[in-house]
Amino acid sequence: MPDEENNEGSTEHRDDNAAEDESNESPVAEYQVGVEGNDSDAAIIEGILQCLEEINLGFDFTVLDVLDNENAMPAQIEALKDQLGTVVSTRLYIIANSVHYGKVRSGNITKFIDVVKHLGSETTKSTAIFIALRSLAKTEELKIIFARNFATSKLSDIIARFFGLKGHIRSTVALGGLFIEMGKVLMLLYAEKEGIDLDENFIEEHYPRVGAKVIERFRLPYSLISIVDHKNFTFEKKDSLALSAVVHMAHAVVDQSFRKHGRLVVESMMPDPEGIIYANTIGANLAGQFQTMDLGQYIKVIPGEYSEQEKRLLEQSRSSS
Repeated sequence: MPDEENNEGSTEHRDDNAAEDESNESPVAEYQVGVEGNDSDAAIIEGILQCLEEINLGFDFTVLDVLDNENAMPAQIEALKDQLGTVVSTRLYIIANSVHYGKVRSGNITKFIDVVKHLGSETTKSTAIFIALRSLAKTEELKIIFARNFATSKLSDIIARFFGLKGHIRSTVALGGLFIEMGKVLMLLYAEKEGIDLDENFIEEHYPRVGAKVIERFRLPYSLISIVDHKNFTFEKKDSLALSAVVHMAHAVVDQSFRKHGRLVVESMMPDPEGIIYANTIGANLAGQFQTMDLGQYIKVIPGEYSEQEKRLLEQSRSSS
């Protein structure tokens, strides 16, 4: 995958053709080499990966390959609107039309090709898979995992921006967060299908590698594997952070907040009604993004307090109007 703008902190990315060659190997056989424990554990892993192979997203995910084709015709991209189905397409349009996402734009997006231009090909493809998998979440446990993933993605993006990461590198960090616990989703879907309970320690041990298989299965950017299947907080070169470390910081915050509050709780200044002091803030954007994904119940933004100077400015403005 080509680098864009700034690749500082970027490592461990590989040629997508190499990834495609490896994905042709049996995912079960490849994974078994790394499975420690008894035969029962290996059989469970085999079942989970088979579940991944058979999972029904509600559409043929290979139609998304058109987004990787630089020579794709506009009509081919526009056809995705119907090929992806109502659930996925509708949500992508909602996201693209939200003021809380993507580049500055004007007007209402009505064509799918404009959705892709607004969000970017990789984000469109990865978000479509995320939305489709989320539609399979029928239990609160699974819904919380998707909320945790989304929260990790959003915080990763914010942290990456503060570190000065841009373009493709920043979007890679955000998408890595979006799939950080997706391995757990597949493990729980398998357990639900088989009517069994999986040990929490077993899930914690294996979900990163199962998550990597999710990336491979749905032909998502190979660079995401080094994020979702990377357990150590990693420094690179002389004094740089690996992209996985940025996501790990965000994930740690999300994990602590969900364990304590059952949702992401942050404190942020919020826009004042007149937009005099703050017309927009990170906290407001974050809350809006959760709402756009129908995850509003999993975030709480505690409004920050205005400084004395800000209070005076508001009072002066209101008294003069």
